[in-house]
Amino acid sequence: MAATGKPILEARALGLKFGAVEALKDVSVRVEAGSVHALIGPNGAGKSSLLNCLSGFYHPWTGAVLFEGRDISATQPPERARLGIGRTFQGIQTYPSMTARENILSGFHIRMRGGVFAGLFRTPASVRQEEEMTARAEAIIDFLELEQDRHRVVGDMSYGLRKRVDLGRALALDPKVLVMDEPMAGMSPEEKGDLARFILDIRDHFGIPVVLVEHDMDVVMDISDRVTVLEFGHVIADGSPAEVTRDPRVIAAYLGGDAATEDAA
Repeated sequence: MAATGKPILEARALGLKFGAVEALKDVSVRVEAGSVHALIGPNGAGKSSLLNCLSGFYHPWTGAVLFEGRDISATQPPERARLGIGRTFQGIQTYPSMTARENILSGFHIRMRGGVFAGLFRTPASVRQEEEMTARAEAIIDFLELEQDRHRVVGDMSYGLRKRVDLGRALALDPKVLVMDEPMAGMSPEEKGDLARFILDIRDHFGIPVVLVEHDMDVVMDISDRVTVLEFGHVIADGSPAEVTRDPRVIAAYLGGDAATEDAA
């Protein structure tokens, strides 16, 4: 699915401070429907701060965050999840003593209807809901190629598989946009290739746009439709992967002299 040009998630002139430190300074980003949007930049550039503003863990001092045209700047993370903003973190956030299937099922909690009484007495509505969520969890397991691992305890899995389970739980939220913080961190080249393929499938088959922070430039160039580059809390470039890699400011701030040499060649 190609990007439509219509933003589903937008940051407008965000400012964020921690004491005397300005983490974000007049930062604006538009995440278009049907796109993979990468945020790159050196350490301390403000990338994770921006993700946390988009997903509600930080609230900007100035500016606004819009989701589907609605100002959500003051809403908390659970409400943003209900609206359709899914989130994965740099570290693994799975439950290590539970199976892969149980972890993915736990992601449905925010969509569950009914109360303790319905669950305790297994009313017809609660049974139907349980069957529906189980079927959806199995579809996610199939999509992420976890069929052989559905009943394995997550704590016994490899790092790459645990990250895949973490992604499955985010998909259980039925997100309209997926926000990912360094999803490839700590992965082997093979694991990175698998996850990159899943991210593209999430965009192409499910129509879910993805905004991610990523340091692996090969991955960024391969899967991104648009790239925003930050330095010291400012946006210094925004455009297609090819455009930003030719930008002198990006080369100087992040890509280094090798990129400049390769571009000139």
